[in-house]
Amino acid sequence: MAAPSQTAEQRELALVGKVEMRIALADSDSKLESLLSTYLAPLLLKLASEHVSVRNKVISVCQHISTRIKPQSIQLPVAALIKQFKDHEGSLIRHFDLVYIKQGVERLLEGKKAELLPAVISGIAKTGSHGSEIFNLLLRLLDAFTLPPRGSKDDLDLRHRLAVTQDDATYLAYWIGKFILFTPQNAGATACPGLNAEEYEFIGLHGRESLWVPSTGGLNLTRTKVLVARLLASGLFTDQERFLPALFASADAASTISDVGEDMLKRALPAMDLEDEHLLKTLFGLYFGEKDATRVRAPLRLKILGLLNKSRRSTTFSHNLMRLVDDGVAASGMGGDDVLMSGTIAG
Repeated sequence: MAAPSQTAEQRELALVGKVEMRIALADSDSKLESLLSTYLAPLLLKLASEHVSVRNKVISVCQHISTRIKPQSIQLPVAALIKQFKDHEGSLIRHFDLVYIKQGVERLLEGKKAELLPAVISGIAKTGSHGSEIFNLLLRLLDAFTLPPRGSKDDLDLRHRLAVTQDDATYLAYWIGKFILFTPQNAGATACPGLNAEEYEFIGLHGRESLWVPSTGGLNLTRTKVLVARLLASGLFTDQERFLPALFASADAASTISDVGEDMLKRALPAMDLEDEHLLKTLFGLYFGEKDATRVRAPLRLKILGLLNKSRRSTTFSHNLMRLVDDGVAASGMGGDDVLMSGTIAG
């Protein structure tokens, strides 16, 4: 009598069980590393199973794997996991992909980290709710990536070579700008000058402790801002895309950042239309604060006033001009760093 055929659920459980057994029988770190290189990404795909029992079994195997990979010498298939993260939008798959991507990246040599940056940056605009994690991953890879000489053929071809779309470039320029403005605040703070609560949480990974403490595995904030400013100055972006983040960088307190920003700003300014209504609204919004974001700091406000002075159309924003006058009067009585010696808006 023929044995009854297995159900789809039973077949999936059997496959996961075979992977579990192979991993359990791996009697050395090198064997485990080889098995994970082959099976880890496909195993995580089973988290998309319609069967709860299969998903729970995969999670159970992952718990075992996490115990076995504590030795830092065990390399993980980071490149395959990044590709899988990009190709599959299931939240559970992406969550576990990221768990192992973050562990794996820290174990890679600098050369291997540099090889990952193209995979991370291409399609970054489509990372959805995991965007903050992927952006932080990008920041961690920048130190290992050597940019081509500015203006060289490789630099001019960088955007095409890294397969960066218009959406990717717009997304990156926006978040690079917010990162340049980002200043960690005391515990419990939900925003900083120029960033609203949502943006502050995005950059700060929702209050992740030690994120900017190098001694505990975090990033050096100033050094990382220098790296993103250099990336911004590369052929990856057009002058229009880099203009606002370049403006932010030009007003940074650290000369290593402001020097790069000032150079970019000078190059980008001729390509900008300072009579553009949307741009003017953005500049006024940064100056006064908007969308739950507090106004930017005084040095940047001075830079913004200089740009508004170059625009005749800015004089048509009568309400904002009155606010500027009131702001100037208030600032003149405060003294210190908050005093803004603003010239008359072009008339």
